[in-house]
Amino acid sequence: MPSTWKCVRGSSWKPEFVLPPGASPRRRPLPSTWRRMSSLLPGDPMQPSRLTTATRAGVMLASVALLTGMFLWLRPLQPVQGEFLVFGTRARIQLLTSSSDDADAAFQDIGRLFIHDHHTWHPWEPSEITRLNDALARGQPYRVPEDVADLIRRAQVGYAQTEGLFNSAAGRLIGAWGFHTSRYPVQTAAPTDGEVKQLLSEKPGMDDVHIAADGTVSATNPAVSIDINGLSEGYASAQVEQLLARHGIHRALIYLGGFVMAVGPADAQPWRVGVSAPAGVLGSIDLAGGESLASSGDYQRHRASSADLGHIVDTRTGWPQRASAATSVLSDDPVFADIAATALMVAGPSGFQRMADHMQMNCALLLGHDGKLYITPGMRARLHTNLPSNRVQIIPRPTQSCGPGDAAARRPVVVPTDF
Repeated sequence: MPSTWKCVRGSSWKPEFVLPPGASPRRRPLPSTWRRMSSLLPGDPMQPSRLTTATRAGVMLASVALLTGMFLWLRPLQPVQGEFLVFGTRARIQLLTSSSDDADAAFQDIGRLFIHDHHTWHPWEPSEITRLNDALARGQPYRVPEDVADLIRRAQVGYAQTEGLFNSAAGRLIGAWGFHTSRYPVQTAAPTDGEVKQLLSEKPGMDDVHIAADGTVSATNPAVSIDINGLSEGYASAQVEQLLARHGIHRALIYLGGFVMAVGPADAQPWRVGVSAPAGVLGSIDLAGGESLASSGDYQRHRASSADLGHIVDTRTGWPQRASAATSVLSDDPVFADIAATALMVAGPSGFQRMADHMQMNCALLLGHDGKLYITPGMRARLHTNLPSNRVQIIPRPTQSCGPGDAAARRPVVVPTDF
């Protein structure tokens, strides 16, 4: 006759064993498995046995270990901040962690990573990138490290996504305008019209670049000069995210130049971050875990002769773009956001709709030099701003969803093992 369980509610919940009607309590035979196990145990298997001293000690040690683990798990997360100088700009990383030792170890690794990235990716100081460009100018192939190869492949994707507006092969043109420097505003002489026309006639593009499986890079156009500054902040932020995960840290806010990345679960408390503009701050956005906000502008890095000759060059005209004052793109893919913010600067207000459609860019804004804000519905719903509505123009998109999307599907970046 089967038995049943019920819960009796009093001062607390507890299980009560109930016999079926008419049944009397009696000792039932053990299953064969229990009989075999009981032969290995002292005393009657149906009666409580006495614990030996060794057993009691083991139970006490296990209890202490369990309580210690629970204490560590329940410790509140504390904010810890670290600052670094990389790519000629300041990086600030805010961690939420219960262990200062984990934070210290993570910051040590991040510092070493930034040193590696700086000396490997630099577009004008001696680096793997400059050695690659020297080889390409001679018509020779050059094998690059895995992270550089990955950066170049992503730059090729960005070139295709933006219909050539994001062109990492135009390093010579960028250098000719004096933007291969960390000192702004740029004081050097601007290139002549003839020099600009000559550089344009060479037509370097990322479709001229080829990468073998072993990381050997070659180019069919000797005018190709790789400059990956336009995606380095998003890529490096993703590297930091992966490093933090190795140290068991899963909540953080990463500031790197004009780039901000929130690390953590999407349903965690969001981080409120500012959206920059030439006049200061345009507004703020609540950044959820897994989201990145890439911002670009011509108001900090520009030529001394004119504030609207910023460091982002339109490779179609050969001149610094003058269409946009600032852009911001929100995405769950940090490299995509970085590329899109740069391309949108070049596209300008007249090209915003086409670029948004082509890149499936649902959360973006562009501030024109006339002070007018062009913005997608998804970004408008997220932006806290006091800008009057008569200075806002909505750029239609089929969805207002900014993400984060499926962050697990995002292809991880390469974190070098030898830094």
